[in-house]
Amino acid sequence: MSFFRIKLSPGQRIVMSFFMVILTGSLLLHLPFSQLPTSSATYWDNLFTAVSMVCVTGLFTVPVSETYSTFGQIICMLLIQIGGLSLIGFIGLFALRGGRKLSFINMATLQEALTRSDTKHFRSFIKSAFGFTLAVEALGALLLSFQFVPEFGWEKGLFSAAFVAVSAFCNAGFDNFGATSLVNYVENPLVNLTIAALIIMGGLGFSVWFDFQTQIGQRRSLRKLRFHTKVVLSLTAIILASGTLLTLLTEWSNPGTIGNLPLGSKVLASFFQTVTMRTAGFASIDYTKAEPVTLLLYIFQMMLGGAPGGTAGGIKITAFLTLVLYARSEIMGLPHTNFKDHTIDALTIRKAFATFSVFIMVFLAGLVAITITDPRQPLLFLMFEVMSALATVGVTANLTPYLTQASQLILMALMFFGRIGPMSILISLSTRKPSKKESLHYAKSSMIV
Repeated sequence: MSFFRIKLSPGQRIVMSFFMVILTGSLLLHLPFSQLPTSSATYWDNLFTAVSMVCVTGLFTVPVSETYSTFGQIICMLLIQIGGLSLIGFIGLFALRGGRKLSFINMATLQEALTRSDTKHFRSFIKSAFGFTLAVEALGALLLSFQFVPEFGWEKGLFSAAFVAVSAFCNAGFDNFGATSLVNYVENPLVNLTIAALIIMGGLGFSVWFDFQTQIGQRRSLRKLRFHTKVVLSLTAIILASGTLLTLLTEWSNPGTIGNLPLGSKVLASFFQTVTMRTAGFASIDYTKAEPVTLLLYIFQMMLGGAPGGTAGGIKITAFLTLVLYARSEIMGLPHTNFKDHTIDALTIRKAFATFSVFIMVFLAGLVAITITDPRQPLLFLMFEVMSALATVGVTANLTPYLTQASQLILMALMFFGRIGPMSILISLSTRKPSKKESLHYAKSSMIV
């Protein structure tokens, strides 16, 4: 485990690990036997694919099924799996299973990579996270095989089921069917509900599932679940229900999306889009035909993302709730930020505000940059694309392959930034200690805002 001997901060190690996997993955995908004989992909296309897969986003310049051989698609699956659980997590798992005792800095790296706030039961937690991932992906692949095996045959059907299950749980959004994602399955409940369940379970966060496992293992009531778990489950249910309803309202009579579908299929399609906007990247409708208000709604949902400590991106739903509660307490002049008989501490509020601020600034910077490099593209579609990359969602209004290389480079940077996380990037860059002048506490001053 020589990687753990490198003298870098936890944030820098995470950044370096993703760089290493992306570079290695792009070179492997560029090998001749990773490509189909009919493939015309360049190294740039393979690099973009590797970035998108390791950052579990889903954007692509060339479709997987039309570009990569079976070996290449296996490499794709590995990149998605490593991206979802992080290289640091894999190294830590092997170290722990080998009986190695990790130092404080190594344990801190693992904690940050897996968004774990404490070291209590950490060994059990990391083993449980990997075990849970493999078990859920296997179950998802089994369910999907009932659709894909009769459709594609045993070999391709089983492989496609495994590929999509891994991609869905890791919230990557890649499939090996073609360039139209799941549009052909818009009315298929087995495919839609199985993939939606995988996306939701991956997006809830490993801390939530570890809490469930702990309570069930100790034969306690589910009322004993941690406050974080209850908040995540409640927010997820509210977002899914409200998002489904809003999509139904805005797209009800749109013949280009769900307007011509029967009622049950309309609900199914609306629910699936709401789920996938929480950083999954699959699509069962054509977003170029969606109403502008629907795209704006989806941009907001992409920004929210999933729960911390899972495979989802965005600012995280708990961070958004913290900001809303803090704004409410300030507007009402309350002394504390309270929620459900709990007071949110100042450090959590500062972290949420910093994450949101950095996220919005990066989004605006990326949007300005991409409108300069591709000025003829519709602004709303560019907003959709930039938020999709930054929030590591991967949905697109059929725009990615037609952008300039400069714009694609911007998207790669946004995907990388979004996967690592704004705070991890800032931590990795903040290697120096503050000077004495910066640490001074000056006289208080009021400022009109």
